[in-house]
Amino acid sequence: MSESEKPLRAQLDEAIDRVRRELEILRSPSSIGGGADDRGVIAELEAEYRALEEARAGLGPHDV
Repeated sequence: MSESEKPLRAQLDEAIDRVRRELEILRSPSSIGGGADDRGVIAELEAEYRALEEARAGLGPHDV
């Protein structure tokens, strides 16, 4: 099944999982050298995460 054939809720769930994982990686302590300043990237990902959560919350029952 292609991405466009998946139900919208499933697409949102996958996007939320990807963004959550990226945030986990960026927030984890770096084991190589000094940590990079990822605050800007983290802020953008957090905004995207919130937008995806809101979009999913706004789905109706027909958008399974």
